[in-house]
Amino acid sequence: MKRKPVLLCCLALAALICALSLPAARAEEDVITVNPSSAPLTREETLAMAEKAAAAFYADPALREELASEITLTREVVPALNYPTEEYDVYTLSHGGKSMRFFMETVWEPEENGRYPLYITLHGGGGGSPELNNCEWITMSQYYRGSVQSGIYVACRGITDTWDLHFREDSYPLYERLIEAMIVLYNADPDRVYLLGFSAGGDGVYQVAPRLADRFAAANMSSGHPNDVSLLNLANCPICLQAGIRDWYSESAMRSVRTAEFEAALSGFREKYGFGYEHRVWIHVPEGHNFVDNWDANGVILRDPARFAALAASEDVLEVFLDAQEACGRGRDVPTMSYFSAGEDEAFDRAVTEAVTETLGLETVTQNTNAVRWVSQYSRSPAPEKLVWDLSTRARMREKDTFYWLEAGPDVSRGVITAAYNAETNTITVEAEDVDGDFAILFHPALVDVSRPVTIRTGEIVRTVRVNPSEECLKASILENGDPALACVGRIMYSEIVPQGR
Repeated sequence: MKRKPVLLCCLALAALICALSLPAARAEEDVITVNPSSAPLTREETLAMAEKAAAAFYADPALREELASEITLTREVVPALNYPTEEYDVYTLSHGGKSMRFFMETVWEPEENGRYPLYITLHGGGGGSPELNNCEWITMSQYYRGSVQSGIYVACRGITDTWDLHFREDSYPLYERLIEAMIVLYNADPDRVYLLGFSAGGDGVYQVAPRLADRFAAANMSSGHPNDVSLLNLANCPICLQAGIRDWYSESAMRSVRTAEFEAALSGFREKYGFGYEHRVWIHVPEGHNFVDNWDANGVILRDPARFAALAASEDVLEVFLDAQEACGRGRDVPTMSYFSAGEDEAFDRAVTEAVTETLGLETVTQNTNAVRWVSQYSRSPAPEKLVWDLSTRARMREKDTFYWLEAGPDVSRGVITAAYNAETNTITVEAEDVDGDFAILFHPALVDVSRPVTIRTGEIVRTVRVNPSEECLKASILENGDPALACVGRIMYSEIVPQGR
């Protein structure tokens, strides 16, 4: 009888301990473990594993042999208009049953890190004969070259002779394989890859840059047409857009106006999302299709390109330029207005400038418009803290499904994902708007501290994730991306965070 009170106390104490432990047990059950078969690692151990895997990737003799086997160098005659018949060193990349030809030159010495900036350039031309496009290709082999102080200069030949020769679906895997080959075989810096293009090459930059934004440090588009592309994916890829103010091409194309419209569009994206979208829009006065963007010169440009775009939307600005052209005895032909070179008729240049500054009331400023100088100031962040991914603007034949530290299969082709990482709280916040499929969040070792619990927020849902870094996942990610800087050590599907039906 004397032991009964003690037994009751013990039972009561056990019940209390059990009750107190239930929330903790449930909380532990709510924790999602990524790569449960892998062991936890400290952040230092994870970064060391990533560094070791990157070194192995670059030194892999089998990979180097595979990449080298896909690139051939030949000495051949390139039939071209306006060029004498002569031989050129032509490189050909053959990959996935498709091929892309290019000129390549290594300029000066590498940077302090032992690697070269990589400048990928796209020529003009488009729909026309092979000889016409070869002529433009040869021109591009030197066009931006003079402004490169150190780097690998590559001039890609469009894979067809159609108007969209630089952004055919087959092109995208070739661009990515080209970049991989350059960083593995030729010591290109994966964080200093630049894309530049003029005319039809500008059309290409408009399309390629947002679809492969995670590859580029910056891009320059000159004298191209956007063809209704969205630049929403360029939150972390600065872009410079250049056009001559009277470059219409046709009454409906309105190339200069379409270019100027991106000043408001890109500034609007930055205001909406609160970061990124570094850009410049340079509308050259009094130029048409051709202007100086390939050497150091102080060009005259509009102070406020958005105002020009707004005027063109409300007034018949084309008539203002045609009036100036007619007054100089050059008729009212739109192609002539677009392609007549500035500097050949001072009276015409003066009339266009007066039309801009007096009739339209637009201000001008002087600016160094060297495209190479502008892009070269930027380096890529392969794991940016904030992302915007427009899934409707994708390269369907791309051989990887990732975009920085997000991933979605090719069947996901609609909607916008915004994602942000907070280093202080080790929290990832993700919002999916009208996305038509599942997607994954990738854990990048240089971004997320996987040694600590990771909080993932989406809407009102908050989940805790423990990430055990997987060496197998890391190696597979490096091979898929062809770039160790984009590799992850784990992934989790959005559907694991958001319950069914939410």
